Amino acid sequence: MSVNARGNILPLALVIMSSILLAGIGLGIVVLDSIRRSADTDASMVAYYAADAGIERQLYDLRKKNATIPSLAALNASYGNGSSWVAQSSGFLQTLAKNFSTISKGDFQFVDLFDPDNVGLAGGVTRVDWSWEAGSDCGGGPPEVELGYAKWLSGGSVLPQDFTIVRGLTSPQVTTLDPTKGYRLRFRPKGCAAANLKAEVSPGVAYAPMAFPGDITIGSTGAYKKTTQAISVQAPRQDILSGVFSYVIFSECQLIKDPTNPAPPCP
Repeated sequence: MSVNARGNILPLALVIMSSILLAGIGLGIVVLDSIRRSADTDASMVAYYAADAGIERQLYDLRKKNATIPSLAALNASYGNGSSWVAQSSGFLQTLAKNFSTISKGDFQFVDLFDPDNVGLAGGVTRVDWSWEAGSDCGGGPPEVELGYAKWLSGGSVLPQDFTIVRGLTSPQVTTLDPTKGYRLRFRPKGCAAANLKAEVSPGVAYAPMAFPGDITIGSTGAYKKTTQAISVQAPRQDILSGVFSYVIFSECQLIKDPTNPAPPCP
């Protein structure tokens, strides 16, 4: 009996050693896979930040260097750490309607009927159809709405020839415009918020809504080692001088920053 007992120890030991070996191999595979995944994640993050740098560069060229949308396609860059990015899929988003979910009480929402790359180009719009609903803070009643718009002569100086404000509007509303001029329109709810604002433009009364330039889309693909990351951003079209343009045309004030020669009072 004792001889047979000793003889059974060897297979048992082999089974135990095989189990330990298999467990070690499995654990090693898990560890190596985790290391590989960590390396891929790190590389993906580097590629993402490279793509983000491409977005920032395109926005900078648009808003600081007055670059045109088509010119963005040629942009690219490489960095010392081996990462790089290339611009792609940049262009205008053509839409039949501009939709805004919520405009808070006293806030402004702008609709531009001009091309920032060619401000003197005629807008080509004769009619703007507006519709909106009462916001959650209105208590069931409609908000008091103020609609203002400034226009300028196409092909000439971009200074407002005329500025119009209409108050006490109710939904729906129609604004008639001159198609030979460029426009910036300003929607403002007063008293309470407005919701689901919709603006459609058309070349005339009997015409279907036409596409007008809305937001821009900017694309960038970043690469690092064997990983790539693509980013696509939708942003408002170029706002000239970061909002100063809106202040000048809607306030009718001169923008002068000279303490020795102050600006005259606003009309």
